Amino acid sequence: MARNSFIQISKLGNLKGRIDYITNPKRQENLYAVYNTTDDTFWHELARCNRLEFKKSGSAGKCIESRELIIALPEPFCNTDKQKVLKDFTELFRKTYGVNCIAAMHHNKTKTNLHIHLIFSEREELKNGIKKIATRNMFYDETGKHIRTKKEILDDSGNVRKGCNIIRKGQVYEYNRFSKKKVEFKARSFLKGVKSLYTEHINSFLNDKDKLQVFNNKDVYLPTKKIGKNNPKAEQIRRNNQVRMKWNSTVDEALFYQVPRKHIRTIKEEKILKNVNKFGKTETKTVGGLRKNKSSRESAGVGIFAGVFEKAVGMACDCLKGLIKIFRDAIAPKPPQPVKEYKQYAKKVDELLENHRALNRVHMAIREAKDQIDRKEYRMFGGKKKLKDEIVQLENQEKTAKNLEKRLLKKLNGTNVDEVIRKFNRKRMEMDAYKDSVDRAEDAKEMLDENVREYMGNVQEKVSAREKSRDGRGEKKMEFRR
Repeated sequence: MARNSFIQISKLGNLKGRIDYITNPKRQENLYAVYNTTDDTFWHELARCNRLEFKKSGSAGKCIESRELIIALPEPFCNTDKQKVLKDFTELFRKTYGVNCIAAMHHNKTKTNLHIHLIFSEREELKNGIKKIATRNMFYDETGKHIRTKKEILDDSGNVRKGCNIIRKGQVYEYNRFSKKKVEFKARSFLKGVKSLYTEHINSFLNDKDKLQVFNNKDVYLPTKKIGKNNPKAEQIRRNNQVRMKWNSTVDEALFYQVPRKHIRTIKEEKILKNVNKFGKTETKTVGGLRKNKSSRESAGVGIFAGVFEKAVGMACDCLKGLIKIFRDAIAPKPPQPVKEYKQYAKKVDELLENHRALNRVHMAIREAKDQIDRKEYRMFGGKKKLKDEIVQLENQEKTAKNLEKRLLKKLNGTNVDEVIRKFNRKRMEMDAYKDSVDRAEDAKEMLDENVREYMGNVQEKVSAREKSRDGRGEKKMEFRR
């Protein structure tokens, strides 16, 4: 399974506090580098501008003062110039999107996760700020609210109350150095674009085997969720992640056996996503009665959903394993040893056996000649001297054969001929079994397309049949209610 890049985005309601948190060495044990594309005043004024604009708008909810990206860096970045890398990553964002940024590079406490916090402004800095000049005296009460007359800010003695303010005619009553918020930062496509941008940039530093990819929800894998610190649902997320990893490991196996991604996606869609989506609609109605009790509703929903999701993933894994078997059977197995090496081994064994048979024949001839001398039958064979000369020749042949046998045994890693024969018989049986497997794989390969078509057809037919059955039950219930 190829590694995915990790890049997430979050909204910041306290810009000043967040900047201090990521850049303060007293608060960050493993802080390596900080880089700011502007000055600190910019961020104070940006936060103030966003709070004022939010107040003017009268919107409900929380004021978003800025946004933050967290970019995880792979292990090879641990050995780089961290200040240079941080500047490079931050300037890339500034040049691409035209806004100021402040960034810091950290390790977590266990030093297993090197990452960058990149805070960026949603507003561009204007070259010439917008100044608003008062055309008459302007009065503001203690809360900063603009009021019409001076009387409203005077105390009983006729003095301006503490905290109230007067801006004289001709003075600047409002100055804004920022543009409106850029709409693109709110769009869903923004994070997708950032992920592609930084994944490609990270990969430019890595070897081919270490390269990352952007996770695609429409692909074959299921995403896992980061648990984070002090998460009250940590155990639920951990169990859910384990179920997802079970599917992902089955997908890895399927890809290893060359199962096409389109078939894996079909099984994921039919067995997991559709079942979970259907349950989501049903669960909304089922749990609707618990709406008054939020905690009961959440616990019931989570418990039911977890069970349905786990069951759906289990069914999908079983279905995918069936498809894996079809493809695995069509893949020719690897030989127990290289075929060329086996043939060379068999040739040496044949040479050893032939030499061993010749050696046995020489042994028998020597024994026969010696027996003839002992029985004094040498007169019949041309005399005793002739037999002795023959024995000498045979003993020379025996010596040559024994030397050859030693050399062959050494090459074959055997101590004697019987051991080599036993070893060779085992290898031959393995090779015969391999050849049978190859023949079966060839047959399965010829039928592969047809078998896959039939199998995937059955998967979709079963799902369709189950849907019709459910629709039928729903219609009957409706008729009964009438």
